[in-house]
Amino acid sequence: MIVEKVLDAKGSEVLTVGPDDAVVAIAKLFEKKRRGLAAVCGADGEVMGVVSLGDIVHAVGLDEAEALSLPARKVMTSDVASCAPGDDIETALDKMKTLDIRHLPVVENGRLKGVIEQRDALEVLFEEAALDFAQLRSYVFKTGGQF
Repeated sequence: MIVEKVLDAKGSEVLTVGPDDAVVAIAKLFEKKRRGLAAVCGADGEVMGVVSLGDIVHAVGLDEAEALSLPARKVMTSDVASCAPGDDIETALDKMKTLDIRHLPVVENGRLKGVIEQRDALEVLFEEAALDFAQLRSYVFKTGGQF
């Protein structure tokens, strides 16, 4: 199964912020939308980085209350791991596991298409496996569960 199927099943809405948006505004956005990651995009829509709850906590730990006024570009992770819509879900999950991250931006031609979350990708794989099992069982067993 490919990454695009996860976006189709779970949605492709992504929180985006600008590089000059203040940390406090991003934190409020996280609270309002109940999310923990935002893509930082330039005026041309290209992904410059991501800001996570962890990035904000790290910034507050270093700069205390002053961190709240910092722009996203100062706290974001700029070396962003990503995947493409046509990538295999298992490959994307392996990348998340290796990098110890729970979100992976989906980028095509430099443009953000969505973000897959580890939990959502696992749910889609589980649902597909359950469906495959049900189909196999229907081939093996006749009506009434008999051979």
